[in-house]
Amino acid sequence: MGRRIVIYLTGLATTALGIALIILSFVGAGPWDAVATGLANHLGLTIGTWSIISQIAFTLITWLLEKTRFRIESMIPIAIRSFFLDIWIYVVLANVDFSFSWVFQWSAFTMGLILAGVGMGIYMEARFPKTPIDGLMVALSQKWNWSLNKSRMSIEITGVILGFLLSGPVGFGTIVTALFLGRIIQFSNAKVKKLLSTQTDTVEIQA
Repeated sequence: MGRRIVIYLTGLATTALGIALIILSFVGAGPWDAVATGLANHLGLTIGTWSIISQIAFTLITWLLEKTRFRIESMIPIAIRSFFLDIWIYVVLANVDFSFSWVFQWSAFTMGLILAGVGMGIYMEARFPKTPIDGLMVALSQKWNWSLNKSRMSIEITGVILGFLLSGPVGFGTIVTALFLGRIIQFSNAKVKKLLSTQTDTVEIQA
């Protein structure tokens, strides 16, 4: 259990750092952040409120696909990730300016995209509650036998389209995230599974 908690928190903290770098790079919001911003501009409420509403919608769709109980516990990782995100943005990176150079911006964005994907690939192997969007990604993968990459890309491209239609802050970085985040998650998750499987086999041999 202790090992799973460490994996879970490490993955969520890494994901939050990646998201923080993407946000602070100012080259395009994440697809669903763009949707939340567009909805806030058109219908009022805050971006955070619309983000929560979108997460609830993801949970509802996952529930319909899996035909199991409504997974309200999926809000737990959202709270944990938000905690880490605030620490990265408002404490650790508070005095770092990524916008003074386009090279610095894109370096921060690229590192953020990689860290976000790797973090998601790590924390999903802890077998604890997934964030609603990650839960939907897995549900789509299992429902139609899609790869995690294809499932995530479908979700993110939908976000890009909706964000554009709602006049959200869709930039080139938004499109890059939609196309490549799923690939990074797929790759890192496979590597983590292999690593954990190898370590488990080693422990069993020693026992």
